[in-house]
Amino acid sequence: MSDRPAGSPDNNIYTVLLIVASVFVVSATVYLAVRSQQLFGSWNPFSGA
Repeated sequence: MSDRPAGSPDNNIYTVLLIVASVFVVSATVYLAVRSQQLFGSWNPFSGA
């Protein structure tokens, strides 16, 4: 059996790295969308507008 109490989450360094990477990807996507709006006048620069 395990030494930790039942119901406690198994948070390790990989969980922290996954959360940090997810936050980075989401923030980069938002930044690129806002920058695209400023440069091209559209959220999607590939829309052909």
